Order: sequence, then structure tokens, then C-alpha cells
Amino acid sequence: MLAVIGALVANGLITILKFIGAIITGSSGMMAESFHSLADTTNQVFLLLGLRFFKRPPSEKHPFGYGKERFFWSFIAAIFIFGVGATFALYEGFQKLTHPHPPENVFWAYVILGISFVLEAGSIGLALYQEIKEAHHEGLSFRQYLRESKDPTAKTVLFEDSAALIGIVLAALGIYLSDHYGAAYWDGVASMAIGVVLAIVAFVLARISRGLLLGEAAIPSSVEAIRKAINAHPNVNDVVELLTMHMAPKQILVNAHVNLKEHMTNAEIVETIAEVEEQIKKVEPKVDMIFLEAASLIPGDNREVNPKHFG
Repeated sequence: MLAVIGALVANGLITILKFIGAIITGSSGMMAESFHSLADTTNQVFLLLGLRFFKRPPSEKHPFGYGKERFFWSFIAAIFIFGVGATFALYEGFQKLTHPHPPENVFWAYVILGISFVLEAGSIGLALYQEIKEAHHEGLSFRQYLRESKDPTAKTVLFEDSAALIGIVLAALGIYLSDHYGAAYWDGVASMAIGVVLAIVAFVLARISRGLLLGEAAIPSSVEAIRKAINAHPNVNDVVELLTMHMAPKQILVNAHVNLKEHMTNAEIVETIAEVEEQIKKVEPKVDMIFLEAASLIPGDNREVNPKHFG
């Protein structure tokens, strides 16, 4: 939440500054960056909606809760980056290449881009601080956490801010080359380069959110820890099948078919299931919902027969 709010404030100020700079200079790169920042500012609102709505309790219509709101709004943010930021930057660059005109008042462009760079650096610094803190909390390196985390909100902020810093550098470079060499097309090239960067970021973020919306499993280490926790119980012979799914960044659903020892009474089965659930949550605190089925097996066959459900 803190990282998103920080990005919202920074991007709001940057958007205003860049639009002023684009009007003063007539630079395509500046105009592309203006719409880039406008898209980023709007995306922070989308991410805040996700952070607000996902906390709603389960309902009759949504018995598994609203955790995937985080994934949905992050996906919308990715689409918005492409639809507004990348598309307009490519269009503006094409227009500049077909109708070149050199940017004016370049001094103010550099001033505004410099201020924007400082604000974006502060925003990404705050986001990195939050992510590193969370990584240490989970006992992971920052690189591991960034690779394994199922939190698209944090990744969206980091990717957006990184793209913003690259975009500012590209816009400044385009203005400098156009002004220094008197070749206005460099400004258009910079705008199109910004569009390509935004398209790549949008694709990566959309791909991450899409996988989570479709029901992505927990990371392999978590799945293996859950499997070992189940097998460790003395009344469990084997785990026939283990399915996991992220309902939210820190909410995992577990559905397991387990082969229990023979001749157990119903009371013993219920007690075993309760102990197994407790052990699962101990090894993986993110597990929020557990559905276990006691499955009897035909000797020599892996097919499940007459499963008994305990949740």
C-alpha cells in the first residue's frame, strides 16, 4: 500500500510537469512520456482498488473470497500501460518521423526531465525498500522473492517505475540528439523506443497476472513442503494427488488426496485430518484453505476409489 501510494503521488506530479514540458518544447519524446506517466498514475488507482477489494470476506456468490481482485486489477493496469502508454508513444513517434520538427526551449525539457527522474527514483526506492523488507521477512533474497512472489501489485510498481526511468533517459537523449545535430527525427525515434519499452513491460505484467488469474499453483518448494508435511503423519501411507492454487498473493488453497492406513475408525480419520491440516499450516503459513480426501486404493493401481472428503 505504501509503495503504491508513493508511486501515485510521484506519478501525479510527474504527469503535470511532463505535459507542461511537452507543450513548451513540442517534443514527441516529452509527449510520449506525459502519456506514459498518465497511464502510470491511473494504474496506481487500479492497484489501490485491488488492495481495497481483495480484503472483502467470502460471500455466497464468491465462497472462496475476493483474493483474485489483486490479480485482476494488475492485469487491467498492464492492459492500460499498453493501450495508453505504448500505443500513444508509438503513434507520436511515427507522426514525428513523418512530419519532423525540432523541439524548442530544450532547457526546460531537461529541467522537467531531471525533476521527474528524481521523483521516479524516490518512488522506485520506496518500492524496493518495501520489497526487500518483505523478502527478508520470508527468508529470501530480493532476487528470489522477485522471481517467486505471487504479488503482482508490487511487481507492477517496480516494473512501471523502472520503465519510467528508462523512458526519461530515452526522452532526454532524443531531445539532445535532435537539438545537437539538428536532426528532428531523433525525437521521434526516442518516442518510438519508449513505446517499445512500455509494450514489453505491459506484456510481462499481463503474462504474470494472466497466470495467477487462471489459477497458478504455489511455488515448487512450498508444494514439496506441504507434501512432506502430509507424508510425515504416521497414519498416512502416501499422497495420491496434491493440488494447490493461489487465491491471493498470500492465500493458498490446498486440495489433497491421501491414502490412509487401513482399519481406521471415523474418529481416527477425523483426528488425523485435523493434525495433518495443522502441520500443513505450520510448514506453509500462506495456506488459507485445505480440502483433504481420504482415498482407498486398489492394490497395484494408482486410481482413486471411493474418496471420503474432509475439509
